Amino acid sequence: MSNKYPVEVDGVTGEVSDLPPANRTRYRAKLDTLQDVRREMAKLYRETRSGVLDVQDATKMTWMLQAVGKVIEGSDLEKRIEILEGKK
Repeated sequence: MSNKYPVEVDGVTGEVSDLPPANRTRYRAKLDTLQDVRREMAKLYRETRSGVLDVQDATKMTWMLQAVGKVIEGSDLEKRIEILEGKK
């Protein structure tokens, strides 16, 4: 049987039934500034401490947020240098 959705096997009857597809709503967070990134990291921390989010998942997301923060930082520095050099 080929199925792209997960299935559930009834332990008593052995019948196979399709599970409904996971609700994959898109999460949107404003990440335009370092303050936005900090806020999102704090949210991850609180969700992890509360047991809502798995520690391994939170760790991966924190690493991604750190990368976003570095890009924002680099972009801000680039803009400042351009202004100081009179290129803009």
